[in-house]
Amino acid sequence: MKTKQIFIALGLVAFTFLNSTFSSSAQSSGTKLPLSLQLAAGNPSCYASNDGSIVVDILGGYPPYWVNGIEIGGSQVIFSNLSAGPYSIYVSDTLLSSAEVQVILLSPLQLDVQAVVSNVSLFGGNNGAIDLTVNNQSVSYSWMTPDGSGLVESLEDQSGLSAGSYAVTVTESNGCQTMKRFIVDQAPQVFGTGGPTPNVNPNINGANGSNGSAIF
Repeated sequence: MKTKQIFIALGLVAFTFLNSTFSSSAQSSGTKLPLSLQLAAGNPSCYASNDGSIVVDILGGYPPYWVNGIEIGGSQVIFSNLSAGPYSIYVSDTLLSSAEVQVILLSPLQLDVQAVVSNVSLFGGNNGAIDLTVNNQSVSYSWMTPDGSGLVESLEDQSGLSAGSYAVTVTESNGCQTMKRFIVDQAPQVFGTGGPTPNVNPNINGANGSNGSAIF
């Protein structure tokens, strides 16, 4: 079967139409239009989302119709909840006429979010930082942390952070969101040589001779 490439300006959807084939009985009838397909397609709205769709209207031919081997009622079939990728749709009618179309759904590119994380230089300090680089200027930021401090929720870059886990949601102008999580560590706790000696005698801090906790 000879392949004919046709590109349709419908968002970023690419179509490849294959020539229709007809049985001799369908060709000789002369009372019906040849079987053909009319399509409308919508790309996924965000990277890795699955809200794409393909609508196929079947024109001509002799019903009932089969789409990818499954008989349908009527002359329209809707494919929904589709992710990006290629899809082949094969339609035939009761007289074995057939038509095939290949559709490629494309999603937006993944938002590139990179970061340089600076750890806290002293144990218990708050000079940690997260410097974001995002390949899109039309975005907004929402930061949160379960155990750290120093965030300014809507800023791109963060400073004055304590040790902890920090997450950011980057929202594009079309509503697509990308989430990233970063860990800010801190320098280990250091005991000075001139400080108090840890008390490891359980009989000093324990009640009635029981084991006590070490005090530093």
